[in-house]
Amino acid sequence: MKLIMSKKFLTAAIKAVLPAVPGRPGLPILTGIRLDATTERLTLETTDLEVTITRTVSDGVRVDREGSVVAPAKALAKAVIAMPGEEVSLESTTEGERVFLLVSSGARSVTLDGWSPDDWPKAPDPTELSAVASVEASTLAEAFERAALCASADEMRPTLTGVALVVTEDGGAVDVVATDSYRLGVVRISFQEPVRTPERPLLVPARVAKVLAKQVKGAGGVVRIRHVAPPEDDRAAASPLVGFAFEESAWTVRTIDGEFPNWRQVVPEAEGALFEFDSKELDSALRAAASVRKGRAVSPISLKLDRACSLAVTEPDLGTMKETLAEASFSPNGVGAIQVAFNPDYLADAIKFCGTERGRMWIREATKAVLFEGPDRSYALMPVRTG
Repeated sequence: MKLIMSKKFLTAAIKAVLPAVPGRPGLPILTGIRLDATTERLTLETTDLEVTITRTVSDGVRVDREGSVVAPAKALAKAVIAMPGEEVSLESTTEGERVFLLVSSGARSVTLDGWSPDDWPKAPDPTELSAVASVEASTLAEAFERAALCASADEMRPTLTGVALVVTEDGGAVDVVATDSYRLGVVRISFQEPVRTPERPLLVPARVAKVLAKQVKGAGGVVRIRHVAPPEDDRAAASPLVGFAFEESAWTVRTIDGEFPNWRQVVPEAEGALFEFDSKELDSALRAAASVRKGRAVSPISLKLDRACSLAVTEPDLGTMKETLAEASFSPNGVGAIQVAFNPDYLADAIKFCGTERGRMWIREATKAVLFEGPDRSYALMPVRTG
């Protein structure tokens, strides 16, 4: 393999595929990037066997000799950035069984020890996945960011560490859902060109959804979602694959295997008493409440809702913080005045999740889940029992 290409485009391509490079790989070769040069394009690929990312670059590439090589990912990224010119030359060579990649520009060169592409694990072909639908890139990024706030970090409950994609019955939209059993977030996004409906929710690991959201947000255009179930006779295929293609990038993700909870039963109706608040004011009050937090301990935030709405938190042996929320209002709607307590971090996430200047929270009882509303989104949160 031998080619010359734009340093700017090569740097961006390497950065785009780095998220699939594992920190502690079982196989040393997985710390690498596979480079495939054909005609006038370069394809980069990384994988941790759960997530595979490919990126194709055709602009600013001049291929003198086709070929493939696997180079250490982080070392290659540093070497390319260190090159002085606007263009970088990449050339692979072999000496016996040893493989090398020469990175050069002007008088500077770096030679990296690599691996043969023959030893690279076979990755899923994104084109073999069945099309599900296309969605606006910015909309999907926002949905993943918000829903991931609600995913669990408890690996003992793997299905709760994912973000579920649940296609609606009419096939015209998808609900992006996550829960840690204390709170649950749902964002509904409309499809463009719906094609196929998966038989069950697609559980994307939340850690993947967060990183994917960052890349998709800056992409623009649409994201093409694809899906394939593992063959019935392939016991090694533990779970279905879901693909996300945008611009020159394609992500193929092995979904979490297991049954996602029946989340629709958890989301309360928009009924009962209504607490309306200024999001900036409540968020500021929660930040002030953090001043009386002791270490990692989380004392519940108490909301007293009546003609006046107030917030309070007390940390034994440290202090008390109280504030009347001047911009808030409460409509009892037959429920009457009520006092309810929440985990302050989860309450702060509710504000972030809904993303509105004026928030709305429906509450029926101080011990039952409340509902926060936003445009095309819902956030259910369980109160904290006190006393």
